[in-house]
Formats: sequence, structure tokens, C-alpha cells
Amino acid sequence: MKKADLHIHSNVSDGARSPEQIIDYIEYNTDIDKVYITDHNNIEGAKIALSYKLKKNYKIEVGIGSEISTNHCHMIGLDIKKNIRKKMSPQDTAKEILNQGGFPVIAHPFNPFQKGRHLNGKILVESMLDSNIPFAIEVNGSLNYMTLLYSNRKFLRKQAELSLANKKAIDIAKKYQIPIVGGSDAHLRRVLGSAYTIYKDDLISEIKNNTVSYGFDFTSRRKGFKYFVYHALFDSIPAPIKYKNNILKIFPSERK
Repeated sequence: MKKADLHIHSNVSDGARSPEQIIDYIEYNTDIDKVYITDHNNIEGAKIALSYKLKKNYKIEVGIGSEISTNHCHMIGLDIKKNIRKKMSPQDTAKEILNQGGFPVIAHPFNPFQKGRHLNGKILVESMLDSNIPFAIEVNGSLNYMTLLYSNRKFLRKQAELSLANKKAIDIAKKYQIPIVGGSDAHLRRVLGSAYTIYKDDLISEIKNNTVSYGFDFTSRRKGFKYFVYHALFDSIPAPIKYKNNILKIFPSERK
């Protein structure tokens, strides 16, 4: 079986690393077989990553993707060919992804930091089902950091466990038999592969047929208060590229 991380940010949007650095790290330091660079509303980072992978003749597969801001959620477009206009409805965004030959994934539908500006996850999923548009639901590696804030009624628990947001996503996906995929939503190198999709051969076909599964990988490198702070504060606020060096000053180990 193979592993794919379907949700990674580079410094083309609000990640701390360049597409090339991400691909180098994954090629030499992980067991991930396929990745999608999914910068916000922009496929340029993914195109850079794919070009670099081909130039270096790496074995890692690189897909073209983007995390698109709809007017009610974030939606990942896998295998899209051009940028998709933001602030459309989730249904219209998903249709455009499908028209480009790609596949839509609702990213972190129960993210607690998106209440107020995004639809309730249950309403969102059920409205998509009513539209008869195929899609998948993401379990999100970065959201597992939320368990550091509250888990079993203990404050700042250091043991990584399944977050409430991910549990809700899994429950509703199973209820309606929607494919579940895993993505790290990594903005820092150490978060890469913290959630992943397990597949056999043809990733997109297997997502469509609901034959994929998901997994989590939390080692001691992915635990600790400062990483919760990063994901609680920085992940939820898009940061211009000029601030990436400031992020790396906060996390100096990420420079290595």
C-alpha cells in the first residue's frame, strides 16, 4: 500500500518552506509516495514542485492542487489544471474542479477556528450531498494539535490524540458513506505526513470508489506547546510571504 499527503502549504501562500525544500524533505526523510502542494487559491507552488521533482528525477509523485476559499468553506482541488476563482459557493467550486478533471475535497469541515465565517460542517456536507456532487472529506493532521488544548478535560495535554474536529468529520463521512482522505495541512516541515491517505495504485480512482483509508503519524517531534501555539495562531491566519522568515525565527529547528 502507498501513502499520500493531500494537503501541504508552501511559501507560495502561507507555508514556511519553498516547494523545492518540501519535495527534498519528503523524498529523503519520509515514506510518503505522493504529495499535493495545495497553496491557497494558487497552483503555482504545485507546478514548481512538480517541475523540481522531474528535474531531480525523484521517485515521489507530485500532484497539482490548491486549497480554494469558497464562500462557505475551504475546498481542496486535486489534479486541477488552472487556478479557480475564490468566494464561489462550495457547489460551484466543486463543479469547476470536476470540469477540470480533478476531484474536490472538503478540508477540515469542523475546524473550530472557522466558526462564524464558514458554514457549520454538518450543514455544509448535507448541502453538498443534496447537490449530488461527488466529493471527499478530509481528516486533518494539523487539527490534531487541538487535542493539546483540550483532551479528556485536561488542559494542554501533550499526548496527540484524535481531535474532536476530526472525529466529527469521520463520523459524518461514515454516516453518509463519503470517502475519507488524510492530509497534514502542513505549514511546517515537521507536520508533513501527520495525516495521510492510504491507497493501492490509482489514488483519484480509489477516492472516487471510496476504497481509500487514512492514517495518522504523531511522533514526539509533533508534540509540544509551541507547536500548538503555531497551529492555533498562525495556521488560522493567512500570512504574506514576507512574514515567513519571522515564522522560522520562532521555530529555528525548521531551518535545518
